Amino acid sequence: MSARQAVRLMGQRRFLPLFALLQTGTFNDNSLKNALIGLITFGGVAFLSNLPSQIRVPVAAFIFTGPFLLVCAIAGQIADKYDRAKILKKVKRAEVLIMVLAGIGFLTMNAWVLSVALFFMGAQSAFFSPTRNAVMPQWLADDELITGNALISGFVFVFVLVGMVIGLAMVGNAGSARILAGLLFVMALLGWFAAERLPEAPPPNPELNLNRDAVGGILDFVSRFAPSALGAKSGLEKPLVHYLTLPLLPLTATISCLVRAFDFPEVLRPMLGIAWFYGLSAVMVTTLPDLVSSVMGYDRSVLIIILVISTLGILVGSLLCTLLAKGGHWGKESIGLSALGIIGVIIFTADIYLNAPRTSAAADGVLQGFDVFWADGKSRRFLFDLLMASLFSGLFVVPVQAMAQRRARPDIRARLMSAGAVLLNLFVNIVTIMLILLAARNAPSMSPFLMVAVLSLFVAAYTLWRTFNPKTRTSYAR
Repeated sequence: MSARQAVRLMGQRRFLPLFALLQTGTFNDNSLKNALIGLITFGGVAFLSNLPSQIRVPVAAFIFTGPFLLVCAIAGQIADKYDRAKILKKVKRAEVLIMVLAGIGFLTMNAWVLSVALFFMGAQSAFFSPTRNAVMPQWLADDELITGNALISGFVFVFVLVGMVIGLAMVGNAGSARILAGLLFVMALLGWFAAERLPEAPPPNPELNLNRDAVGGILDFVSRFAPSALGAKSGLEKPLVHYLTLPLLPLTATISCLVRAFDFPEVLRPMLGIAWFYGLSAVMVTTLPDLVSSVMGYDRSVLIIILVISTLGILVGSLLCTLLAKGGHWGKESIGLSALGIIGVIIFTADIYLNAPRTSAAADGVLQGFDVFWADGKSRRFLFDLLMASLFSGLFVVPVQAMAQRRARPDIRARLMSAGAVLLNLFVNIVTIMLILLAARNAPSMSPFLMVAVLSLFVAAYTLWRTFNPKTRTSYAR
């Protein structure tokens, strides 16, 4: 694996269209979400006006993640039953229509219309996530998975950052909002154009019964612990249970996909590692804005620089995987590289906790700019630590993503990947709740970084153990 392989992949139909449609969708997701947040916090647009802003903003964010949690498990089943390339094409066609709706919201400056568009984007992303993860081992060879994931994961954070900045910056007036609406529509068209050039991806399990699969997972789970609960002796048969639980299909499908994941621990473990990575990222995204302004006393320009540095760190760390994983020096699945990555995260996050500035640089209540920030030696050390922690997190997550993809059986790969997406969202929500609890207890401002370092110790212990006690895993990559 090398930079040459990355360049080769970027020129091939089995990867480039997938890369392009993912990044355009990532940009649209984050631009739309942050534009809505900017409108209701800074733009004076009416949206749940009877609630305080600290409640309205999480509600706006949940409009995107809520449908993701409800639909993702069903989407995994669909991706195992139907041609995955056709699913991606239909998803991107839907995105074009959603961006038309978003354009109407921007033209009328109506937060409710934008909320509906954001809801549909969450549902659209729920179909995309398990399908993308399932199709990559179908189109890429085993030794190309780390390179493919490195390119996708690294640049995803770049497009997340660009989308965040543009979404927040272009909602100041009706003119800029119209420009943003046009930009989102163009990006959706580019994604659709890329999707139409995807190669075929025949389904591994075309006979799958979607509803019965969802309910069957619940029945299997119940039968393990309380066989009599199924009512077999009293004549209660599965078809009746199936129809009784049909209205709860989104919930039963989600539980079913999680139950199935526990049946495949060799896939579940790397998915938990991915979920922890995104939980770690949630700490950074949630903590940094208040830390920069309220604790360190710097303005928005410093926050933007910090976010850029963090994003570049993840990008560089991800791309380094294509070089360091070459030759199998870190184990067959490069688990040693993940161990190195999480150890680096612990070291540099702990240093942020111990040495980052804790007193405000604000003069007479005025937030200071980047020149004052750079003049402070502790601030430069903070920036370096954040860069390195981000770089090592990129080293950690890319091999873990490839592990989950190559270990999953083709006939249920999309459903397993949907379980990973559900776990990812659960971890992000759990971490967010932990941050809220820390704030409610008036914990020191740097406590979230200590939390990351301490919890990452458990991840590091397991990855080190697996590095020195490897197991042979069946690879189902093409």
